[in-house]
Amino acid sequence: MDTSAHAASMFGGLPYFNPMMMMNVSGTCATTKLTQCRNFGILENDVTRKFYGDPERATDLSLADFMARKDVIEQVDSWAEETKQNMKWKPILYLYEIVKASAKRERDWGHLIFTDMTLTRFLLVMIFPDECDCGNFSHHDYGALTKYQADRFMSLLTYLHHTEGKPNWVRATYVTDSDNYTLDPLFLQSFDPPPSTARKIFHVTADAFVPCLLSAELDSIDTLLKQGGKRVPKTVRYQVLGGKDTRPDVSAVWKSKNSPVCSLRLRQQLRPHAVRQARPPLDLSIRSP
Repeated sequence: MDTSAHAASMFGGLPYFNPMMMMNVSGTCATTKLTQCRNFGILENDVTRKFYGDPERATDLSLADFMARKDVIEQVDSWAEETKQNMKWKPILYLYEIVKASAKRERDWGHLIFTDMTLTRFLLVMIFPDECDCGNFSHHDYGALTKYQADRFMSLLTYLHHTEGKPNWVRATYVTDSDNYTLDPLFLQSFDPPPSTARKIFHVTADAFVPCLLSAELDSIDTLLKQGGKRVPKTVRYQVLGGKDTRPDVSAVWKSKNSPVCSLRLRQQLRPHAVRQARPPLDLSIRSP
């Protein structure tokens, strides 16, 4: 647990404590993180430093999850440097729920979120285990979960940023151990909607997303925002309000309250990362705008 997380756990119950004022690199509340990015700046909320420390100190992640996230962060960072477009992308969340205590099932958790420096364009990367013959882990579920998280994050952005700095898009994909956690080059080559053949890439825009925040989640967001004196008009609430029918059709393991585990995933987590194959360089022949 990092220092800020420890302080939050100590003082969180005090009546005068405002969680919006506590910077926590390990924070999982997306509402808090996005608000802090607006109030304190994106660089203050960059989680990169967590992944250049000792993995054993990241007690909220397994070694496999830690190394996979570090791999993806390094890929995005290398791509940003090599494109020479002065585009900076910073990871602000590595494991998140829409608002504190809102994630009730495994399907409710999102993974890596990157933002550009305008806080209007976002990259979402989900990290999954390999497919398994047990039927619990499949590319069908991975695609459905990734699209679901992209819609949920755009719903949250629309709710929080409804006046100025409105969101443009959320571009999402997923990686697995079998592809060495390597991002599909198309994910970063262009920020246009992906071709139909790019089945692992989803591009959600502010005018084309599935509203999927539940009423209870919006109530919790409102409670948190009120601590900073902010209120969201009901008209905006209706723009992002969804029902249980918006949840993805996935296997039962993702509807579980416990982390999805099977023998294959356990083998992956125990596999030494030092022997993984080197990742081929990204094809940067198509420059992003």
